[in-house]
Amino acid sequence: MDATKSHSSNDGPLSPTPKRPRLEGIPTGVSAGRQVTVNDKKTPSFLDLSDLTHSMIISCLGFREITRLAKVCRYLHHLIKKDKALERAWYRRFPSPHQYQLKTIFAAKDDQQLGDWLKPFANKGTVKSLVKKRNNAYFPALFLFTNSKQMARCETFKPVTKTKIKHLDDVNTANFSADSRHFATASLDNTVRICNQKTNGSWKKKAIINHYNWVVSATFSVDGRHLVTASRDHTAKICGRADDGSWEVKKTIFHNRRVNSATFSANGHRLVTTSEDCTAKICAQADDGSWEEEAIIHHYAVADWASFSSDGSHLLVCGDNDVAIYGQQANGLWEVKATITHTLTVFSATFSADGRHVVTASGDKTAKILSLRTSGSWEEIATISHDNAVYSANFSADGLYLVTTSQDNTAKIHGLQSDGSWREEITIQHEGAVITATFSADGCHVVTASADNTSKIYGLRADGSWVEKLTITHDDWVLSASFSADGCLVVTASCDKTAKIYGLGSSGSWVEKATIQHKCAVTSANFSMDSRHVVTASKDKTARITELVKSD
Repeated sequence: MDATKSHSSNDGPLSPTPKRPRLEGIPTGVSAGRQVTVNDKKTPSFLDLSDLTHSMIISCLGFREITRLAKVCRYLHHLIKKDKALERAWYRRFPSPHQYQLKTIFAAKDDQQLGDWLKPFANKGTVKSLVKKRNNAYFPALFLFTNSKQMARCETFKPVTKTKIKHLDDVNTANFSADSRHFATASLDNTVRICNQKTNGSWKKKAIINHYNWVVSATFSVDGRHLVTASRDHTAKICGRADDGSWEVKKTIFHNRRVNSATFSANGHRLVTTSEDCTAKICAQADDGSWEEEAIIHHYAVADWASFSSDGSHLLVCGDNDVAIYGQQANGLWEVKATITHTLTVFSATFSADGRHVVTASGDKTAKILSLRTSGSWEEIATISHDNAVYSANFSADGLYLVTTSQDNTAKIHGLQSDGSWREEITIQHEGAVITATFSADGCHVVTASADNTSKIYGLRADGSWVEKLTITHDDWVLSASFSADGCLVVTASCDKTAKIYGLGSSGSWVEKATIQHKCAVTSANFSMDSRHVVTASKDKTARITELVKSD
């Protein structure tokens, strides 16, 4: 074992595989007419086990443990490489819903599209070899791991503008579809503009959806075949994509006052709209593909926002100072299961990914956490207190952590304990209000956006503690910060007219990769699912798609 230890550093060569003990030298004898084998005093080691047992044990380890194990000796290095153990462990860090979404996206792409995904950072041999393995069960893990590793090796990106969408007024939202091949903008100029990516990688404007007043949002369903808009003209419009790539309005949902939000369920077969007419309307897709109104929920106040739980069995409706949790009954009707009351405006309310927890954020300086009991009832578990208004509260994808942001210049991370309680893990300090904070998909990092002109990245260490990894500096407020789907890139959007992209290196440090420039404040920036593109929205009345390519 001493020889093995001496070569376990990052810089040293791999040690040869230790020889297994020869069994023929073990002493034997006869006792009471039976053959007896006398074991020597040598304690069997891990390397004395069979290859199959090694593989089974390694498959239970985490990414960091497997990384270290691969450096012990040549035998383990080759075994881990052969089993794709490192790639699979890296992929397992993502929660099941995220893995399912990624698998769905891979299934929808042909070989050419998969190759195009890798081409900017991988050589032809790697691309060809990898695409051939698409039918293997571990293909999504191998593909994403390879793509992330290749991008991490690139010291800087060259940002290439692929298309610019011009509006006549501010752009409210700009979002990609889950398959990264479509994106939509929603603007104060009363329009939604949809672009599709062509087979050669260029982007083409495919449709303009018109409203009679501001468009608040435009959101894709998970399969990218539908889009729903929300407008101040009292309507929401469901648009469908045909096989030829064209888009048309399939249904218009009418309210008596302006529509505040419109969101799809996780499976994309339902959607819910909210309105200042104090109602939330649920529409469902029929077997023939048409959309029909399924239910009207009469809320007791202006309905600002609504969202489904991941399984679609519960619904959050926010309005004024309260949040109502609705549950669907066996007869299809929706009834109030719990009401969360605050003394000032509720800014957000969110389900955890498994739908078993809810967290709110309010101007009354608190965030409240409720959990679903086995009886079906909801119970308030904890109240998180800040010294000023709480702007946002978000769970990590695995539901084990949540982060709150506040006007008191802090963000707080709380962790779920084995007894169901929530414990404060760390308080992140800023010198200005913290506008938002989000986790990476694997829950190992969190990024903040603050009015102090900075964004901070914190990382989760092996011992469960959180430590600051980087402070990203801008010349004005940072309005948003978000991770790529693989958690290896971060993009910030700032009032200083820039969006900055940072990447996670092999050493665990974050380095600046690229800067995207606009003529006015950048209000939002998001990655496509494949991490190849960034869409930015700006006060300069444009949205821009930027491709990230390897620098010369």
